[in-house]
Amino acid sequence: MIRVGRLERTEVEAAAGILFDAFGSVYRQRGHAPPFPTRDSAAWLCRAYLDLDPEGCALAWSGSEVVGVGFAHPRGAVTSIGPLAARPGAPAGVARALMTELATVAAGSSSLRLFQDSFNPDSFGLYARLGYAVVDVAPYLLAEHMVPPAAAPPSVRALRPDDLPAVERYDLARTGADRRRDIALLTSTGSGLVSVGAQQEITGYLFYRSLPARVVIGPGVAESAQGMAELVDGVALELPGRGAVIRGSAGTPVVLLRAFERGFRVDHLGNLMVAGAYAAPPAQLYALFPESL
Repeated sequence: MIRVGRLERTEVEAAAGILFDAFGSVYRQRGHAPPFPTRDSAAWLCRAYLDLDPEGCALAWSGSEVVGVGFAHPRGAVTSIGPLAARPGAPAGVARALMTELATVAAGSSSLRLFQDSFNPDSFGLYARLGYAVVDVAPYLLAEHMVPPAAAPPSVRALRPDDLPAVERYDLARTGADRRRDIALLTSTGSGLVSVGAQQEITGYLFYRSLPARVVIGPGVAESAQGMAELVDGVALELPGRGAVIRGSAGTPVVLLRAFERGFRVDHLGNLMVAGAYAAPPAQLYALFPESL
């Protein structure tokens, strides 16, 4: 019998241990570097999500043992789910119980979205049985050293504080998700670029965070694949030689090819799976943190 309740701060270490063990096992089995290199990194994520989306943090129990953890990120009409993990060797039904609980957090949303690692057939089968369908292939891209372009893209400039209302409106119109809290967080902890049209209107944006180990690029939305490619050029020009990571979209090969020119390679593939409504923007790069689309 699996019992699911809200994750409390006193339970962060237990939740972090599950994330570390579960993702470490699956990723290493397929020859990939786990997303949580240490338990501390997993604990940091749990605490960050407790601050950002406390109502969407869930823990699963079997008797007195913690056996699973999952997160939901409600954003108005859109709720995204992830990460979600069951302790290796846990009884059957942990992931399904977590998904059932997180669906209640998303009760007011018409679109539920999640990322699924394509090398994990078990999770794919579960999500498919729960009504999720693949709408995009999302390659996880890594660069050891970003290669800058020969020239600065003329339509790209740094994000200014007075751009934020326009970026928020633009993002909501293109994604359907109310990501104002995410945009505020990304602005306070990182940097951003915008692309502008002939009348100086916003035609795209891209956030990035320069961390000690690597630059985390995304999310971003643009009116065209070429516009998004130029925003990627802009980040590489700002931080040449730095290692970086992007969660891309196979729906815009122009952007992928530009990322390859900037030094990125495909580490592994993921699937964007959706239950409910979905309309893709013209071009996008997905968020790595927070994991809301």
